Amino acid sequence: MIKITWSTRLVILIKNFVLKIPINKRGWLQGKNEKLVWSQYKHSNFLAPLRWEWFGVVCQERCEPIKSIDENIVKKVKWYIPRFDIPNCDLYNPLNWGIYDGRRVLLDYGIDERISKMYNKDE
Repeated sequence: MIKITWSTRLVILIKNFVLKIPINKRGWLQGKNEKLVWSQYKHSNFLAPLRWEWFGVVCQERCEPIKSIDENIVKKVKWYIPRFDIPNCDLYNPLNWGIYDGRRVLLDYGIDERISKMYNKDE
């Protein structure tokens, strides 16, 4: 079964992987940032595995959805990856998380302070 959602990126959920295709500038920046964050923090075990990024299009491993996220995990991620300790970075939203290899991982990690501020503008 294939599932499709969108906001700043068209997200296509396929059997074992997820494609995130940018539909605007913010989506493109998120894809580029996911590659950057993955290259810096992939060994943290806090991020869903990135297969590849190409011109802002991202392919990630598909993870199992979760219904809630523990506040302590969010605090650990914000401490370990300071770029996520920003007001408009909603790490408490369970839709941004999944389970991979038995651990909770962040699915949407392309945000940074600049991009978070863009959500309130028409760029």
